[in-house]
Formats: sequence, structure tokens, C-alpha cells
Amino acid sequence: MAQDLSSQFKNKVIIVTGSTQGSGAETAKLLAQRGAKGITICGRKEKEGLKIKKEIEKIGSECIFIKADLSKEQDCRNIVSLTDEKFGRINSLINVAGFTERGTILSTTMANYNMCFNVNTKAPFILMQDSIKIMIREKIKGSIVNILSMAMHSGHPFLTAYSASKAALANITK
Repeated sequence: MAQDLSSQFKNKVIIVTGSTQGSGAETAKLLAQRGAKGITICGRKEKEGLKIKKEIEKIGSECIFIKADLSKEQDCRNIVSLTDEKFGRINSLINVAGFTERGTILSTTMANYNMCFNVNTKAPFILMQDSIKIMIREKIKGSIVNILSMAMHSGHPFLTAYSASKAALANITK
């Protein structure tokens, strides 16, 4: 007998990064299907973000789309503050976004390296920090999920900066 999960996230407010496409968008839609009250989605692509927002609202959850570049600190802080402004709380944060440009130890540019660490490590840190402050303020025992990668263990030679940034995120998560 299949378990009914349609109210698994009832009355929950959840931020999902990297949610204008791929697994982030599918995660946000699944949360809506499972009863989330409010979902904040974000990304650089406004057209795609507004499309996903409509799909989530059609499922039945309130949704806000925030155009954001996770390599920028203020954009990360805005995601949390605008979610708080709209919903008055945050129950969960799911960091799905990732920057995966390829590069070896010799070919990785500093721009690639910085972008990997800004998006894959620094952004989740800022988002966790600000979300936790709201969870404490609201006395919410919340949850945070950071999507990692097997690359954090193996250090693929063609994904040097990406692998290092995900290993750093794994350590922060621990």
C-alpha cells in the first residue's frame, strides 16, 4: 500500500536554490505536490524561473521567484530576506545550485576557481547562516539539505575546482 505523502510538507516554507531548471526545479515541484505552503525558487534565468513559479502555483503552493546570481553575496542574502518578508519564516533550505565548469589543475582559471567556490561553497554558507537565524528567531526546528557530489571524494582531475568546492561544502555540512 502506497503511503500518502500529499501533506508531508504541509505549512512548510522552503527555499530551493538552482530551481529554475533540472533537479532544483523538480525538487521544488515535488515539495509543492507534497503540500508545501510556500516555496522560494531562485536563479539567473528569469523566463525559466517564472515558468517554474507558475507550475508550482498550479500545483497549489504559494511561490516567489527571485532573480539571483549566487556568486554575489547580496543576492544570497536577498533570497532569505525576501522569503522572510513574504512568509515570515523559513522551515527548510535546499541548496541544489552548482557551478560545474571543467578544468584541471593546469587549465583552471582563477575566474573558474572563484566561481566554483562562490556558488558551491560560499553561497550555501551565506544561505544557511541567514536561514538559521530566522529558524532560531521563530523557534523552528528546521532542516537544511546541501546537494553534494561524488566528486568531493574523488577529486576528478578534470573538475579540480568543482571537486574542491564540494569537499569544502561537505565539511561545512558536517
